[in-house]
Amino acid sequence: MDEFFPLAQQLTLLFDVRRHPTGRSYTMQEVCDVTGISVAAISQMRNGKIINPQLNTLRSLCRFFKVPLRYFETKTLDECYAIFNGDDQPPVLENNEIAFRASTLSEAAQRDILNMIKWVQAAERQRKQDGDDRPLPHLEPYDDE
Repeated sequence: MDEFFPLAQQLTLLFDVRRHPTGRSYTMQEVCDVTGISVAAISQMRNGKIINPQLNTLRSLCRFFKVPLRYFETKTLDECYAIFNGDDQPPVLENNEIAFRASTLSEAAQRDILNMIKWVQAAERQRKQDGDDRPLPHLEPYDDE
């Protein structure tokens, strides 16, 4: 299992890097006042006593510190700083959906999907090479919901 960068270190980094408009660090009370997360819970997360908070807690922290939720999926200090600097590449929703849907398919079906993607990529490259900027025709969306 992949190990994420420890929550306590992630929070400490947020408090160190994301500053109050006056340039000082935010206090836990200020974060509490805006997010509704208790000072005790913030303190326990920062001290490593709470290591797996609820999703809504993480979302509130993300909104407060203006970082994406994927910040809490980082595995290294460098990945955290990449998010601060805007150097990270956020996952594309469509790519996530493709991967999710393909994960339930057999290996043979996954290879077929990969071959289809490669075919579409080659077709798009060829069209651009030929000066044809039109996109490939769109299929009707399939939505089983």
